[in-house]
Amino acid sequence: MSEYLPLKKDQSLLAEIGPAGYGNFQVSDATGSDARNPGVHDKVYGAGIQAGVTIPKRSMVLNFHWFHEYSAVERFQGDALGLSFAARFGSPK
Repeated sequence: MSEYLPLKKDQSLLAEIGPAGYGNFQVSDATGSDARNPGVHDKVYGAGIQAGVTIPKRSMVLNFHWFHEYSAVERFQGDALGLSFAARFGSPK
């Protein structure tokens, strides 16, 4: 859930900010020769924020997110950072 905030009165430049989170769960037992604890399922939760800038007329978006992971079982735990850029090239059809 995020909210767009106009940075210009004509809404040609929008800021986006909001909370972000996820849960990642292993749903079946591990198999194979490397499985040390086949009945123990990996899991981790992440909570953080996302922020970005959108230029609607150019169909361009730049987003950043940060998650702090917690309650990890059978996997690494830490902080995750991400940056994404999306743009439409050419004219719409």
